[in-house]
Amino acid sequence: MALRLRLRLRSMRGSSVDVVALVESGYETVRPELLVPVDVARALGCYPELPAGAVIKEYVLADGSRTRLIRVRGAVEVSVVEEDRVVGGVTADLVISERAEEVLISDKLADELRIVIIAAGEGLWCFRDELGRKVRRTR
Repeated sequence: MALRLRLRLRSMRGSSVDVVALVESGYETVRPELLVPVDVARALGCYPELPAGAVIKEYVLADGSRTRLIRVRGAVEVSVVEEDRVVGGVTADLVISERAEEVLISDKLADELRIVIIAAGEGLWCFRDELGRKVRRTR
């Protein structure tokens, strides 16, 4: 099992959408990033017409392969939506992948959202202020 969370995304263009996203600790970034498939980018109003400042870059993946991604700095506000609370409003870079099948949360974005992985394989987690007091289960 993997760790998946419900997110609310709001783009700089004013569109919003709720998605389920995978927390990917191996997705290492310098700044908070959210990788999305084109259907999510389209719902946010960021694809196929790209926002100003969009940059197309070639990324090297963990397996050494290369892929072309579209990166828009500070293009999305991200919140984790749980039954009992909403945490976030974190500004993140939007990374659009024409090959992705699901939304991925980078390590830095997970940190900014105060997500603590308790047992990744079991899908157990909590928010940083709940550590030792509450355990949540993946979606």
